[in-house]
Amino acid sequence: MIVSITPNPCVDKTVFIDALLPGEKIRASRCTCIAGGKGCNVSRAVNAMGGVATAMPFVGGYTGRHVVDMLEQEDGVRCVPIWVAGMTRTITTILEEPIHRQTAVFEPGSPVTSAECDAALERVAAMLPEASVITMNGSAPDSTLDNFYFEVTRMARNAGVTTIVDAYGPIFARALKAMPYMVKPNVEEAEKLLGCAITNRAEQWAAVNWLREQGIALVVLSLGAEGALVACDEAHFHVRPPVIKEVNPVGSGDALVAGFALGIADQTDIESTARLGVAMGTANAMSWDIGAFTKTQVDALLPQVTIARS
Repeated sequence: MIVSITPNPCVDKTVFIDALLPGEKIRASRCTCIAGGKGCNVSRAVNAMGGVATAMPFVGGYTGRHVVDMLEQEDGVRCVPIWVAGMTRTITTILEEPIHRQTAVFEPGSPVTSAECDAALERVAAMLPEASVITMNGSAPDSTLDNFYFEVTRMARNAGVTTIVDAYGPIFARALKAMPYMVKPNVEEAEKLLGCAITNRAEQWAAVNWLREQGIALVVLSLGAEGALVACDEAHFHVRPPVIKEVNPVGSGDALVAGFALGIADQTDIESTARLGVAMGTANAMSWDIGAFTKTQVDALLPQVTIARS
Protein backbone atom coordinates (compact mmCIF):
# COMPACT_ATOMS: atom_id res chain seq x y z
CA MET A 1 0.00 0.00 0.00
CA ILE A 2 1.16 3.53 -0.83
CA VAL A 3 0.52 6.06 1.91
CA SER A 4 0.60 9.80 1.18
CA ILE A 5 0.96 12.48 3.84
CA THR A 6 -0.28 16.02 3.15
CA PRO A 7 0.32 18.57 5.95
CA ASN A 8 -1.27 21.44 4.00
CA PRO A 9 -4.28 20.18 2.00
CA CYS A 10 -7.14 22.29 0.78
CA VAL A 11 -10.58 22.45 -0.69
CA ASP A 12 -9.48 23.15 -4.28
CA LYS A 13 -12.18 25.14 -6.09
CA THR A 14 -12.13 26.35 -9.70
CA VAL A 15 -14.55 28.97 -10.98
CA PHE A 16 -14.97 29.25 -14.76
CA ILE A 17 -15.76 32.69 -16.17
CA ASP A 18 -15.47 34.68 -19.41
CA ALA A 19 -13.39 37.56 -18.07
CA LEU A 20 -12.08 38.77 -14.72
CA LEU A 21 -13.35 42.32 -14.20
CA PRO A 22 -12.11 43.82 -10.91
CA GLY A 23 -14.84 45.56 -8.94
CA GLU A 24 -17.65 43.91 -10.94
CA LYS A 25 -20.12 41.17 -10.12
CA ILE A 26 -19.19 38.20 -12.29
CA ARG A 27 -21.40 35.20 -12.96
CA ALA A 28 -19.57 31.90 -13.40
CA SER A 29 -20.63 29.41 -16.05
CA ARG A 30 -19.66 26.52 -13.77
CA CYS A 31 -17.36 25.53 -10.92
CA THR A 32 -15.54 22.41 -9.78
CA CYS A 33 -14.26 21.29 -6.41
CA ILE A 34 -11.80 18.56 -5.42
CA ALA A 35 -9.70 17.52 -2.43
CA GLY A 36 -6.49 19.43 -3.09
CA GLY A 37 -2.94 19.14 -1.83
CA LYS A 38 0.03 17.26 -3.24
CA GLY A 39 -0.44 14.05 -1.30
CA CYS A 40 -4.16 13.95 -2.09
CA ASN A 41 -3.18 14.21 -5.76
CA VAL A 42 -0.67 11.36 -5.34
CA SER A 43 -3.29 9.08 -3.81
CA ARG A 44 -5.80 9.98 -6.52
CA ALA A 45 -3.24 9.12 -9.22
CA VAL A 46 -2.29 5.82 -7.59
CA ASN A 47 -5.97 4.94 -7.39
CA ALA A 48 -6.48 5.83 -11.08
CA MET A 49 -3.85 3.22 -12.00
CA GLY A 50 -5.50 0.52 -9.91
CA GLY A 51 -3.00 0.78 -7.06
CA VAL A 52 -3.84 0.68 -3.36
CA ALA A 53 -3.59 4.13 -1.81
CA THR A 54 -4.25 5.68 1.59
CA ALA A 55 -4.28 9.45 2.02
CA MET A 56 -3.31 11.04 5.34
CA PRO A 57 -4.13 14.76 5.13
CA PHE A 58 -3.97 17.16 8.09
CA VAL A 59 -7.56 18.43 8.23
CA GLY A 60 -9.75 20.54 10.46
CA GLY A 61 -13.25 21.98 10.63
CA TYR A 62 -16.06 21.55 8.13
CA THR A 63 -13.70 22.24 5.20
CA GLY A 64 -11.48 19.43 6.46
CA ARG A 65 -14.52 17.16 6.62
CA HIS A 66 -15.25 18.15 3.02
CA VAL A 67 -11.72 17.15 1.96
CA VAL A 68 -12.13 13.72 3.56
CA ASP A 69 -15.58 13.20 2.05
CA MET A 70 -14.37 14.14 -1.44
CA LEU A 71 -11.40 11.77 -1.23
CA GLU A 72 -13.49 8.86 -0.03
CA GLN A 73 -16.80 9.36 -1.79
CA GLU A 74 -15.77 10.96 -5.10
CA ASP A 75 -12.24 9.64 -5.63
CA GLY A 76 -12.65 6.26 -3.95
CA VAL A 77 -9.45 6.78 -1.95
CA ARG A 78 -9.14 5.41 1.57
CA CYS A 79 -8.53 8.30 3.93
CA VAL A 80 -6.94 8.21 7.39
CA PRO A 81 -7.23 11.88 8.40
CA ILE A 82 -4.98 13.62 10.90
CA TRP A 83 -7.37 15.98 12.68
CA VAL A 84 -6.20 19.38 13.91
CA ALA A 85 -8.10 22.28 15.47
CA GLY A 86 -7.43 24.78 12.68
CA MET A 87 -9.78 25.05 9.70
CA THR A 88 -8.54 23.51 6.44
CA ARG A 89 -7.85 26.21 3.85
CA THR A 90 -9.58 26.78 0.51
CA ILE A 91 -7.76 27.62 -2.71
CA THR A 92 -9.91 29.33 -5.32
CA THR A 93 -8.75 29.40 -8.94
CA ILE A 94 -10.50 31.73 -11.37
CA LEU A 95 -10.16 30.51 -14.95
CA GLU A 96 -10.94 32.93 -17.77
CA GLU A 97 -11.90 30.36 -20.37
CA PRO A 98 -11.53 32.33 -23.64
CA ILE A 99 -7.88 33.15 -22.92
CA HIS A 100 -7.18 30.24 -20.53
CA ARG A 101 -5.73 32.58 -17.88
CA GLN A 102 -5.68 31.42 -14.26
CA THR A 103 -5.78 33.60 -11.15
CA ALA A 104 -5.46 31.68 -7.90
CA VAL A 105 -6.15 32.86 -4.35
CA PHE A 106 -4.40 30.81 -1.66
CA GLU A 107 -5.70 31.01 1.87
CA PRO A 108 -3.06 30.55 4.61
CA GLY A 109 -2.59 27.08 6.01
CA SER A 110 -3.80 26.17 9.49
CA PRO A 111 -1.51 26.44 12.52
CA VAL A 112 -0.46 23.13 14.08
CA THR A 113 0.41 22.73 17.75
CA SER A 114 3.24 20.62 19.16
CA ALA A 115 0.69 18.25 20.66
CA GLU A 116 -1.01 17.85 17.29
CA CYS A 117 2.37 17.19 15.65
CA ASP A 118 3.16 14.48 18.22
CA ALA A 119 -0.26 12.92 17.70
CA ALA A 120 0.28 12.97 13.93
CA LEU A 121 3.58 11.08 14.31
CA GLU A 122 1.78 8.45 16.38
CA ARG A 123 -0.91 8.19 13.70
CA VAL A 124 1.72 7.69 10.99
CA ALA A 125 3.60 5.12 13.09
CA ALA A 126 0.40 3.10 13.38
CA MET A 127 0.11 3.04 9.56
CA LEU A 128 3.66 1.84 8.86
CA PRO A 129 2.93 -1.92 9.20
CA GLU A 130 0.48 -1.59 6.28
CA ALA A 131 2.70 0.56 4.05
CA SER A 132 5.22 -0.41 1.38
CA VAL A 133 5.93 3.19 0.32
CA ILE A 134 5.16 6.42 2.16
CA THR A 135 5.21 9.75 0.33
CA MET A 136 5.57 13.10 2.09
CA ASN A 137 4.11 15.85 -0.01
CA GLY A 138 4.18 19.63 0.05
CA SER A 139 5.15 22.33 2.48
CA ALA A 140 4.41 22.79 6.18
CA PRO A 141 1.58 25.17 7.06
CA ASP A 142 3.28 25.92 10.36
CA SER A 143 6.94 25.89 11.50
CA THR A 144 5.96 23.40 14.21
CA LEU A 145 6.03 20.79 11.45
CA ASP A 146 9.47 21.68 10.07
CA ASN A 147 10.96 18.45 11.52
CA PHE A 148 7.93 16.31 10.69
CA TYR A 149 9.25 14.70 7.47
CA PHE A 150 12.60 14.08 9.18
CA GLU A 151 10.86 12.15 11.95
CA VAL A 152 8.59 10.23 9.57
CA THR A 153 11.56 9.27 7.39
CA ARG A 154 13.48 8.01 10.38
CA MET A 155 10.50 6.00 11.67
CA ALA A 156 9.80 4.55 8.22
CA ARG A 157 13.40 3.45 7.73
CA ASN A 158 13.33 1.62 11.06
CA ALA A 159 10.12 -0.10 9.92
CA GLY A 160 11.59 -1.05 6.51
CA VAL A 161 9.26 1.27 4.59
CA THR A 162 10.52 3.19 1.53
CA THR A 163 10.18 6.97 1.71
CA ILE A 164 9.67 9.63 -0.97
CA VAL A 165 9.80 13.36 -0.19
CA ASP A 166 8.37 15.94 -2.60
CA ALA A 167 8.49 19.22 -0.73
CA TYR A 168 10.17 22.58 -0.34
CA GLY A 169 11.24 24.98 2.36
CA PRO A 170 12.60 24.06 5.82
CA ILE A 171 10.56 20.87 6.05
CA PHE A 172 12.35 19.60 2.91
CA ALA A 173 15.84 20.76 3.92
CA ARG A 174 15.53 19.06 7.30
CA ALA A 175 14.08 15.87 5.78
CA LEU A 176 17.26 15.45 3.73
CA LYS A 177 19.23 14.91 6.93
CA ALA A 178 17.24 11.71 7.53
CA MET A 179 18.14 10.53 4.00
CA PRO A 180 14.79 9.54 2.45
CA TYR A 181 15.08 6.96 -0.32
CA MET A 182 13.83 9.36 -3.04
CA VAL A 183 13.33 13.09 -3.44
CA LYS A 184 11.57 14.91 -6.27
CA PRO A 185 12.15 18.65 -6.33
CA ASN A 186 11.45 20.79 -9.37
CA VAL A 187 14.01 23.31 -10.59
CA GLU A 188 12.58 26.23 -8.61
CA GLU A 189 12.56 24.17 -5.42
CA ALA A 190 16.14 23.03 -6.04
CA GLU A 191 17.19 26.66 -6.55
CA LYS A 192 15.70 27.65 -3.19
CA LEU A 193 17.34 24.70 -1.47
CA LEU A 194 20.78 25.38 -2.94
CA GLY A 195 20.51 29.17 -2.88
CA CYS A 196 21.61 29.63 -6.48
CA ALA A 197 20.14 29.91 -9.98
CA ILE A 198 19.85 26.77 -12.10
CA THR A 199 19.75 27.92 -15.71
CA ASN A 200 21.01 25.09 -17.91
CA ARG A 201 21.28 21.32 -18.12
CA ALA A 202 24.76 21.20 -16.56
CA GLU A 203 23.53 23.11 -13.52
CA GLN A 204 20.48 20.86 -13.29
CA TRP A 205 22.72 17.78 -13.21
CA ALA A 206 24.94 19.49 -10.65
CA ALA A 207 21.88 19.95 -8.41
CA VAL A 208 20.96 16.28 -8.87
CA ASN A 209 24.50 15.19 -8.01
CA TRP A 210 24.54 17.41 -4.91
CA LEU A 211 21.39 15.73 -3.66
CA ARG A 212 22.90 12.32 -4.34
CA GLU A 213 25.93 13.35 -2.27
CA GLN A 214 23.59 13.96 0.67
CA GLY A 215 22.88 10.24 0.75
CA ILE A 216 19.70 10.19 -1.33
CA ALA A 217 19.48 6.90 -3.23
CA LEU A 218 17.15 8.13 -5.98
CA VAL A 219 16.92 11.75 -7.13
CA VAL A 220 14.28 12.87 -9.62
CA LEU A 221 14.51 16.50 -10.75
CA SER A 222 11.23 17.48 -12.38
CA LEU A 223 11.56 19.63 -15.51
CA GLY A 224 7.88 20.15 -16.30
CA ALA A 225 7.14 19.66 -19.99
CA GLU A 226 10.74 18.48 -20.50
CA GLY A 227 10.28 15.47 -18.24
CA ALA A 228 12.79 14.73 -15.51
CA LEU A 229 16.43 13.98 -14.72
CA VAL A 230 16.83 10.70 -12.84
CA ALA A 231 19.88 9.53 -10.93
CA CYS A 232 20.56 6.48 -8.78
CA ASP A 233 23.37 3.93 -8.39
CA GLU A 234 22.29 2.03 -11.50
CA ALA A 235 21.82 4.89 -13.96
CA HIS A 236 21.72 8.58 -14.84
CA PHE A 237 19.27 9.58 -17.57
CA HIS A 238 16.85 12.17 -18.88
CA VAL A 239 13.31 10.83 -19.33
CA ARG A 240 11.27 12.86 -21.82
CA PRO A 241 7.49 12.93 -22.37
CA PRO A 242 5.82 13.09 -25.76
CA VAL A 243 4.64 16.44 -27.06
CA ILE A 244 0.99 16.99 -26.13
CA LYS A 245 -1.63 19.71 -26.09
CA GLU A 246 -1.36 20.80 -22.47
CA VAL A 247 -4.63 21.65 -20.73
CA ASN A 248 -3.63 21.92 -17.06
CA PRO A 249 -0.19 20.94 -15.70
CA VAL A 250 -1.24 21.30 -12.05
CA GLY A 251 -0.79 17.97 -10.28
CA SER A 252 1.47 16.48 -12.95
CA GLY A 253 4.43 16.44 -10.58
CA ASP A 254 2.27 14.59 -8.07
CA ALA A 255 1.27 12.06 -10.73
CA LEU A 256 4.99 11.64 -11.47
CA VAL A 257 5.60 10.85 -7.78
CA ALA A 258 2.70 8.39 -7.84
CA GLY A 259 4.24 6.59 -10.80
CA PHE A 260 7.57 6.24 -9.03
CA ALA A 261 5.82 5.05 -5.88
CA LEU A 262 3.99 2.38 -7.87
CA GLY A 263 7.17 1.26 -9.60
CA ILE A 264 9.11 1.11 -6.34
CA ALA A 265 6.32 -0.79 -4.60
CA ASP A 266 6.26 -3.32 -7.45
CA GLN A 267 10.10 -3.51 -7.53
CA THR A 268 10.10 -2.48 -11.20
CA ASP A 269 13.40 -1.51 -12.83
CA ILE A 270 14.26 2.18 -12.69
CA GLU A 271 13.82 2.96 -16.39
CA SER A 272 10.36 1.38 -16.53
CA THR A 273 9.45 3.18 -13.31
CA ALA A 274 10.58 6.52 -14.74
CA ARG A 275 8.62 5.93 -17.95
CA LEU A 276 5.51 5.20 -15.90
CA GLY A 277 5.92 8.32 -13.77
CA VAL A 278 6.39 10.60 -16.78
CA ALA A 279 3.52 8.99 -18.68
CA MET A 280 1.24 9.55 -15.69
CA GLY A 281 2.36 13.16 -15.37
CA THR A 282 1.73 13.68 -19.08
CA ALA A 283 -1.73 12.11 -18.93
CA ASN A 284 -2.61 14.35 -16.02
CA ALA A 285 -1.70 17.48 -18.01
CA MET A 286 -4.04 16.52 -20.85
CA SER A 287 -7.24 17.36 -18.95
CA TRP A 288 -8.35 20.09 -16.56
CA ASP A 289 -9.25 17.87 -13.61
CA ILE A 290 -6.32 16.70 -11.50
CA GLY A 291 -5.78 12.95 -11.53
CA ALA A 292 -8.71 12.36 -13.88
CA PHE A 293 -6.70 10.23 -16.31
CA THR A 294 -7.13 6.49 -16.85
CA LYS A 295 -4.72 3.56 -17.01
CA THR A 296 -5.66 3.14 -20.68
CA GLN A 297 -4.48 6.69 -21.42
CA VAL A 298 -1.23 6.11 -19.56
CA ASP A 299 -0.60 2.80 -21.34
CA ALA A 300 -1.02 4.58 -24.69
CA LEU A 301 1.57 7.21 -23.70
CA LEU A 302 4.19 4.81 -22.33
CA PRO A 303 5.74 3.85 -25.73
CA GLN A 304 6.12 7.56 -26.54
CA VAL A 305 8.23 8.30 -23.45
CA THR A 306 11.94 8.33 -24.32
CA ILE A 307 15.11 7.98 -22.28
CA ALA A 308 18.46 9.64 -23.01
CA ARG A 309 21.24 8.13 -20.90
CA SER A 310 24.10 10.29 -19.72
